[in-house]
Amino acid sequence: MRVLILSVVLFATPISWAQTRAANPRLSRAHPSVYIAFDRQGKIADLRGIGELKETVWLRLHNNTRWPIVLDMNGVPKAYGDASLFYDVLSDGKLVFEDRCHVCSSNPLRPGRSLVFTVPQEYLAKGFSIRVKFSFGWEDSSDDVEHFVYYHSSSLPTGAR
Repeated sequence: MRVLILSVVLFATPISWAQTRAANPRLSRAHPSVYIAFDRQGKIADLRGIGELKETVWLRLHNNTRWPIVLDMNGVPKAYGDASLFYDVLSDGKLVFEDRCHVCSSNPLRPGRSLVFTVPQEYLAKGFSIRVKFSFGWEDSSDDVEHFVYYHSSSLPTGAR
């Protein structure tokens, strides 16, 4: 009888653990599924303008899900991060600037990975935020679904505001 009970417990425990683990799409429960975190700030030549030095914020976009997410991006010199992401700028929740992909690539960001990108600090002035559009790897571009991850100026460290 003991052997039967022990066999049932040993057989059921991995199944129960796997079901619990599969029910949570996040790799880390301490963080949202997809999120942006402050990396650093400094001055760097503006790639979109005439090359003058501008206050810049380096942000890190994290994929904390068990699936790849797809982002529109361009390549950049390493000093500017891992990629140039396309994002919208909002002021008090209202869209003030929309940056869309015209000639870019849609690339997956694998589960548990992150990438660094830059944003001019003026886009994160008080009351401003940015949002980056993404899709999950299984979604088709013709799907009528949009996902955004936001970063608000209030999330900047005190010294970076």
